Amino acid sequence: MSFPVYNRGLVYHKVSEQFEWGVTTTTPQQFRTQMLELRRLGFSFSRIKDYDPSLNQILITFDDGYSCINEYAAPVLDEVGGLATVFAITDYVGKKNSWDYFPESKQVSHMNWSELRSLHEKGWEIGSHGKTHRRLIAMDHKKIKDELVSSKKHIEDQLGSEVTTFCPPFNAWNSDLLIQIEEAGYTKVAISYPLNGLPKWGGSFIPRLGVYLHDSKPLFLAKLFANPLAPLEILQQQLINIAGDGKILENWLKPLKTSS
Repeated sequence: MSFPVYNRGLVYHKVSEQFEWGVTTTTPQQFRTQMLELRRLGFSFSRIKDYDPSLNQILITFDDGYSCINEYAAPVLDEVGGLATVFAITDYVGKKNSWDYFPESKQVSHMNWSELRSLHEKGWEIGSHGKTHRRLIAMDHKKIKDELVSSKKHIEDQLGSEVTTFCPPFNAWNSDLLIQIEEAGYTKVAISYPLNGLPKWGGSFIPRLGVYLHDSKPLFLAKLFANPLAPLEILQQQLINIAGDGKILENWLKPLKTSS
């Protein structure tokens, strides 16, 4: 029995052989198996900015722009003939992810501009994840504008290509932020797959579901096809978003660091 496709956006954070506590790391072998399965199912791989909903496309996206994506994920996508979208945090390009909270005090590196440029030259899309990965809707209007406009310009200056896609950190967004995103010149916003309907907006929403370490093949496919497991995948994503947002709250009073 076949099921209809209800979701075409997948989000990864780390693809790495390095173990860490948490669920956001996918092993290179898991990732390769998943990409080969997508190709076997007849999907083609598209960047967000080129996405055509009338075609049988899948969107592979990487939040945060970790160096392991260039090392482990890019060769697999080369193998299957796929392109992807990376969301870079511009103040942390080439630096450790000291913005995050780590129970085991472990930090990992973000790609540098040379690595991001290399992916861009391959045809990948580099979108913005803001400057600092802070929860934008908790900031004042001026600081939000700086996060949106400065990160966009920084990427454009480094890559020589227009940036049109934005991903709100922690999936924290509201109607006021959408207005500012549009005013900053973005036409697409990548969000988590919603539990409810989406508001009207001048740009395009790109719903996505995260892929995690514990995802077996049935769970992975439930992120794409409307089978009985699909509602659990959507609920899981909402719970992980809440937990992830809580990490920054634990770290909120610490000084913001950008050192490597």
